[in-house]
Amino acid sequence: MAGWLPGGPAPRHPGSPVRDLLGLVLASVVGALLAVQAVTLWRLDVRAQERERILDDTQQALLAQTLRSPMLSGAIAVGLTDPAFKDLARGLDVEPDVVQMHFAQLRMRLPVLSVHVLDREGHTMAQDDSERFSPARLRAFGPYFRQAMQGQASVFAALEPGNLTRNLFFVAPVRATGHADAPVLGVVVLKTDAAALDAVINRNGLTTLLLDPHGVAFSATRPDWRYAMTAPLTQQRIDAARQSGLFGGYFANGVASALPFADDSVEVRVDGARQVVDRRALDWSDPEGHWQLVALDNVSALMPWHDRWWVASVAFVLLLLLGAVVLRQRALGDRLGTLRQRQDVLRAALSASPMAVVLTDADGRIFWANPRYEEESGFALATLRGQKPSVVASGHMHPDTYRDLWSKLMAGLCWEGLLLSRDSAGRLHEEWVKIMPVFDARGRRIALVAWHQRQPGAAPSAQPH
Repeated sequence: MAGWLPGGPAPRHPGSPVRDLLGLVLASVVGALLAVQAVTLWRLDVRAQERERILDDTQQALLAQTLRSPMLSGAIAVGLTDPAFKDLARGLDVEPDVVQMHFAQLRMRLPVLSVHVLDREGHTMAQDDSERFSPARLRAFGPYFRQAMQGQASVFAALEPGNLTRNLFFVAPVRATGHADAPVLGVVVLKTDAAALDAVINRNGLTTLLLDPHGVAFSATRPDWRYAMTAPLTQQRIDAARQSGLFGGYFANGVASALPFADDSVEVRVDGARQVVDRRALDWSDPEGHWQLVALDNVSALMPWHDRWWVASVAFVLLLLLGAVVLRQRALGDRLGTLRQRQDVLRAALSASPMAVVLTDADGRIFWANPRYEEESGFALATLRGQKPSVVASGHMHPDTYRDLWSKLMAGLCWEGLLLSRDSAGRLHEEWVKIMPVFDARGRRIALVAWHQRQPGAAPSAQPH
């Protein structure tokens, strides 16, 4: 095959550039897809951190409306200090006007809907005149009443039977004296509207639910999810929610709606959108367990299609350009390697040549000579390097010979003829010499190549020129 030397590198198949291009395009496509995935994961991570912050803030806001609220602190305070409440809890008679006055004073300080005082047996001893419903009628009230009688204040949310009004109840012990460790006489209950819970979860920007220990949504940003239960629905769970009494008669028929996620779900699809599920526990000292704050975050919108196309396009172009540079560098490296191998082949050929060969730079300084030239001239390459060929000149040639030689070389032509030369020992010899200039792609002379062949016969005698 033309242009290929045995032992040298085999020529690349003509189709290899096409294969390289196809490989580069394929690698760029894969890289673009990975870039989209990387950006998506980065956005998901940023969003997860933001969601953590939102949930933490919402959790603290709910606690500020419940266990850490002025309402519970107020209930505890009146249970410790209000004498009328203590007398009522003891079962003593207190004038109704006095009771209502104390209730009114409490309502002036706190946004309560009604106030209730119960004795140690759970009987309602007094409540607001306008209030006909007593917490003692709530099935859910029993555990919280018992906790209060043991000295522990608590909060619970519940629906009133019949009208399904959603309320928050703050329950605190009424103590015999103003000391926190004094005997408990009875219980005080402050009732407020549960809309405060709705206000908290509606302002965080996420689909948020407040679940009771049975997995039932007491409050939700989506009204159609209110009172629905986490999957999977079982009759046992529905009956447990009904028996808790927190939802009045809502589950009296033994039927419940299912939420689109389970207690342990981390990701779901709702209305075709990918939603990440995150949770926070709320410890309201509920005997049934912790309530849960659950948020669903629509992460499908984090990487819309136009963003995916933009990231993929930029990554594809950048990878394509980078790959083209790499292929170009590889091609240049291959060419350089081929040139070096050819140079080695030519050096070996010249070294083995029976003719003496000298290479000079553009200014005529020797930078290489083959062993034959070293042998005939008597000069080692180390001595010749940097010297001009005139180092072997005999001094007996007519100047016109050298003028003709250099004029042809400067004109880009070859020169050949006989020269009388002197070796390192001073012996004269006649040799046939051919000198050829070497030019680069721009036409600049970059080297000279000279072939020397000693003429047979006796060495000529020195003759003045």
